[in-house]
Amino acid sequence: MNKEPGEDNVKVAIRCRPLLPESNEKAMAIQFDENNQSIIVGSREFTFDTIFRPEATQIQVYAQSAKHIVDSVLHGYNGTVFAYGQTGTGKTYTSAGILSHSFAHIFGFIAASARDTQFLVRASYYEIYNEEIRDLLNKNSKTLELKESAQSGVYVKDLSCFVINNVNELEKLLEKGNKQRAVASTNVNKDSSRSHTVFTIAIEQIKTAPSEGRGPGNLRVGKLNLVDLAGSERQSKTGTQGDRLKEAAKINLSLTSLSLVIAALTDPKATHIPYRNSKLTRLLSDSLGGNSKTLLIACIGPDKSNIEETISTLRFASTAKHIKNKARINEDAKDTLLRRFQEQILELRKQLEATEAENIENGQPEPEIDVEKKPANPELLEKLKCLEEKIMVGGENLLEKAELQEKLLIESEAELEARKKKEDELKIALEKKQAEMIQIEEFYGTLQEEVVGINKKLKKVFNYLCSAKSELSDIQSEYSKLREDLLDTIRATHKEIKLANLIISQFIPESCFEMIQESAKYNELVGEWQLKCIAYTGNNMHDKPFHHEQKENFVEDDFTAKAYLSYRK
Repeated sequence: MNKEPGEDNVKVAIRCRPLLPESNEKAMAIQFDENNQSIIVGSREFTFDTIFRPEATQIQVYAQSAKHIVDSVLHGYNGTVFAYGQTGTGKTYTSAGILSHSFAHIFGFIAASARDTQFLVRASYYEIYNEEIRDLLNKNSKTLELKESAQSGVYVKDLSCFVINNVNELEKLLEKGNKQRAVASTNVNKDSSRSHTVFTIAIEQIKTAPSEGRGPGNLRVGKLNLVDLAGSERQSKTGTQGDRLKEAAKINLSLTSLSLVIAALTDPKATHIPYRNSKLTRLLSDSLGGNSKTLLIACIGPDKSNIEETISTLRFASTAKHIKNKARINEDAKDTLLRRFQEQILELRKQLEATEAENIENGQPEPEIDVEKKPANPELLEKLKCLEEKIMVGGENLLEKAELQEKLLIESEAELEARKKKEDELKIALEKKQAEMIQIEEFYGTLQEEVVGINKKLKKVFNYLCSAKSELSDIQSEYSKLREDLLDTIRATHKEIKLANLIISQFIPESCFEMIQESAKYNELVGEWQLKCIAYTGNNMHDKPFHHEQKENFVEDDFTAKAYLSYRK
């Protein structure tokens, strides 16, 4: 099947963590075939773009998988890196390594760029906890809302965003956000993430002179999303109870929504993609089947005790690699911070020039060139300096301690290129030998040899049949477990509904309840029921005191008056 222009499949990499010291198992339950980039679990074999053995380092993982995504972002594309897998398989550890090396990569690119290119880098960090969006860079943040516009698509309203000038500032933001992230201890992982997090880096760049066919002032905006998904988990293994159990239900529900979206995207007969089933899939709709270059890193464990979860993760990743995205360069974006800063700088310079011209007309001497000793307008100069500091120019040294990381990345890339070349040569030689063996097997000297050859082929076909039956059984078992998880969620929801109905029947009069029902409206953007005119009730009206003597003028029926007055007390 031919690809359309700009069409590219989601890249999938698998990373296996080492056996844990506290594990009683001494041998891994999975095998690696690095020549074919495949993982073998029992009789099943899964092939991916890249696989990483337990001994793989952070820089190797970045160089072989995430680097090409960051490269694309630096040239104006949207890019997304997902970390997916069972809880306790090293997703957060992998995400941390990718974040650290991407920081060095971004500012290394800026430092190596021509001086006629200006850059502006900004970052945000938020989590989706119990289907609520929280800003991790704002301690006083309340639950944030999802909004949608024709120009910006789906975005988070009132999310804080910081302009960044170097690697250290990015690392401080990441550290600040991680301290506020929701984590808790379970039987599987003592530091289990209880939320999905999204760290976003937007890179705006503009050339100040015509180059390579691009006109003066052409602007490109690349956006990198680094998504650390909360781990899928089974209550029987994690031993979660109370709040942890509710969190697990929400996590599994959003991951199920993600699975349904991926299943729909890879099904040619699907007519609807259920992006709106969860806030996670809605926010990242561009990353799955849209305008983005996407990488999924699936993390697995080698333990025999977790073999079911490992197969489930590998099957999920195997489905995801068939998703097709249509990425395009985000060029000449209108509403960008860099363009607004440039306009403000130009306006401030005009104001300074006007101030100097006015001084000359009034007979005052022309200001000295040394502005620090004798500033013409201190306030304007301070604003101008502040804005210019936020804009970086290509060719400046911005790496500081990240220079070492960039050097290691280059060395690692060269080593990997040499290793890949050698692997390709060995693979070609192996395929040649296999072809020769097949030809030799086809020449049968006697009827008995022919029978032996046919039996071998029958045995291979029988093995394929057994493997297919086993695969079908696993899929049925997985869907059965998925159905059980959904039923558990439905049962928990029914309990909450019964509790709500009990509270309503005991504490809210029937006439008032009917009034509430008439005023309620479902908001699809937020995913919640909302009441009309709620801003004019309760504590919002506290500033206007109500006196008992106003009773007759304020209400018409005695029942509502008593209810209102008892509420005020």
